[in-house]
Amino acid sequence: MNLLHLTLTDGVYDYGAIILEDSEIKWLYRLKSVKTNSTVQVYVDSTFCYYLVKELFLSSFYRQCFLDRTKEKYGSTLMLRLKPTRYNLIDYNWNDRVYLLVRERCELDHALSWLSTLGGAFSALGDYFTNCAEMAGRISMHQLQLALKLGDPNIAVRCRLYMSLSLIQKKRYKQAKWIVLNEFKNAREATIVDQRLVNMCKGIWSKLQYEYGLHKLHLKGSNKLVITKK
Repeated sequence: MNLLHLTLTDGVYDYGAIILEDSEIKWLYRLKSVKTNSTVQVYVDSTFCYYLVKELFLSSFYRQCFLDRTKEKYGSTLMLRLKPTRYNLIDYNWNDRVYLLVRERCELDHALSWLSTLGGAFSALGDYFTNCAEMAGRISMHQLQLALKLGDPNIAVRCRLYMSLSLIQKKRYKQAKWIVLNEFKNAREATIVDQRLVNMCKGIWSKLQYEYGLHKLHLKGSNKLVITKK
């Protein structure tokens, strides 16, 4: 019977044993005892051992070659003593790149939250002051740029809807109407419908109708005053 008993240990912990028998391979996780005196010991790099064991389980051809060569040289029992790896397993270059991306995302989120707070304040005042409505629109544009950089489509949709609010306050109703209708259509036809976006579109549409109605009444009142004066 062609059989090889392969034990894995680092001198402190025993990680189990691998039994190679012809074309079969088994992993034993619990060992009663490991006799180091009568067993041939070979010191190997821990990373190399990982890939060695993985290849033994994956390739039957490699497993058979390893079984024949190892048994011929070391006998039927072999202990692999694991040593700390000589190679740096942490990719510090990639870590630096990921660190920069994470920091950039944190700063963008922070800036977006500040712009949301500031934009809300100017939007509330935009109903009474034209310059505040203009500033709210500019803030919405900055928010949209950040949302596109973050790659978050939901935030981008909200920024465009905020922009439509600014347009309503500046009495640019046609442009606001186009934005709201377009975003409402996209929200309804999305694969996963976000009901909050749908409700947001409905709310802004109601405000658009109300403000446009007031605007028409104001125009009618102005025309009557002009005719009366004549």
